Amino acid sequence: MNIHAIEQSDPLWLLVAEYAETCSWSAMARMAVFMRENRFCDWERVFVAEEGGNFRGLCALVKSQGSVGFEYTPLIKWLFVEERFRGQRLGQRLIESASDYAKKIGYEQIFLTTWHKGLYEKYGFVKICDKEMREGYFEGIYGKKI
Repeated sequence: MNIHAIEQSDPLWLLVAEYAETCSWSAMARMAVFMRENRFCDWERVFVAEEGGNFRGLCALVKSQGSVGFEYTPLIKWLFVEERFRGQRLGQRLIESASDYAKKIGYEQIFLTTWHKGLYEKYGFVKICDKEMREGYFEGIYGKKI
């Protein structure tokens, strides 16, 4: 299994956007829109798990904005692993790849938001606070030193 860090100029970019549109998690369609509209900038990247030309999962490392707050940058967003490949540490490998990249470009900590409890702590994330993402919808913000 290979993990690729891609940006808009990468030949895989549109293929990964197509893959994101077909994922079982509906939030991935939003990621695909961001990719197609070239809304990633600067150092932001998409990390994709690939094996034999087939994608198995992905996530993005982005600048935090909006309801999350700028202070939580860089932010791991849209972490997804196909159901049939869960339990093989692909999520961990995607997080590690994003973390390694963030450290390489000068960050000392990474963040993510989630409503899951107990899922990301096993990867070293610590809950910082709860934040309202949309009216009446809260998620926890988690951070991890890298």
